[in-house]
Amino acid sequence: VAVTDDAKTSSPLQAASQVAELMLSDQADAKGVVAQHQSKFSTSVGEIYGTALIAGAKKGQAVTTELFYMTRNLSILSSTDDLPNDGEVTLTFAFPKPDKGWPAGDYKLVISTADRATKTVTFQVK
Repeated sequence: VAVTDDAKTSSPLQAASQVAELMLSDQADAKGVVAQHQSKFSTSVGEIYGTALIAGAKKGQAVTTELFYMTRNLSILSSTDDLPNDGEVTLTFAFPKPDKGWPAGDYKLVISTADRATKTVTFQVK
């Protein structure tokens, strides 16, 4: 997958970093990178992989990943990681299948940086 530098010039009122893209899939390459977003998963899918492209990143800046099960309005998982370097950063993550499988319903994933740049995607498990 080719990553291009399409970073837009930001106004002083916007966050310094930007979550340019957020993609989920049941497949990822050897580095854990998702090539194409999918919005529907089966209850038996082993792992749901995620890739966030962050522009204007600052090394050491905290990025929080939050997964919500919207059908029951539950926060399932939240983790915070520090960005490994400045500039364009590709952040990869994966959610393993729960012991009893993925509950059917609607989910929301939110990625946010310490300087308040956010991106949200929704998906369904059927």
